[in-house]
Amino acid sequence: MKIEKFKKRPNGLYTIYLDDFNSYDFYEEIILKYELLITKNIEKDELTKIIEDNKNYESYYDALKTLKRTIKTKEEIRKQLTDKKYSKESIAFAITTLEKQGYINDKNYAKSYVHNAIITTNKGPKKIEEELVKKGVASDDYLLALEEYNTSLEKEKIEKLISKKIKSNHNKSAKVLKQKLQLDLISSGFSKDIIKEILNSTTIEENNDIAKKEYEKYYKKLSKKYSGKELEYKLKQKMYSLGFNIEKE
Repeated sequence: MKIEKFKKRPNGLYTIYLDDFNSYDFYEEIILKYELLITKNIEKDELTKIIEDNKNYESYYDALKTLKRTIKTKEEIRKQLTDKKYSKESIAFAITTLEKQGYINDKNYAKSYVHNAIITTNKGPKKIEEELVKKGVASDDYLLALEEYNTSLEKEKIEKLISKKIKSNHNKSAKVLKQKLQLDLISSGFSKDIIKEILNSTTIEENNDIAKKEYEKYYKKLSKKYSGKELEYKLKQKMYSLGFNIEKE
């Protein structure tokens, strides 16, 4: 089949018009690879191969468009291309090409992700590790990156978070606050052993104003339903559950 005409289009594409009145959009790499500008002919048995090869580049440019906006892991790109129904061959071609060009590099991605998380969030190393695993980063890559989050830095983060929580406490007893701090810090991905060590060495003073405020709040609420000894029992029960010793009120 003879190529009657070429038309250059945006995004590195060319439209070729054949003498059988069909037209195709091919990427510049395909035009050069098959020397279509020189031969100006396409054999019928070669056309299918060229179309399939062009799909590889379509997959590649689709992923590249995303990567120019924001960095992604290999697995995130694989999922994106899979969702768009590209073939396994086209996806493999795109990822391999992008890795060779440095657009996909999970080792660098993990280093950047860990560094940014340390600076901008209150996440512990275990939480960051979980997130990198979900993004498909291999253990060799994320474990190396997590070396930045050393024990000294983790302790510093925990101490700052504990201090901040204590200062902002408005309704919890020392006992309940310490329990909540432990649960919150574990949930945030910090080491249980380090949390326990720091909490055990941290003194949280009971705030009598908080105890008084909570007592008055529940007295007002419970006195609508109970009175006398029953009210006293219910108040004691509630205050104990909140970590306050009512005998001191």
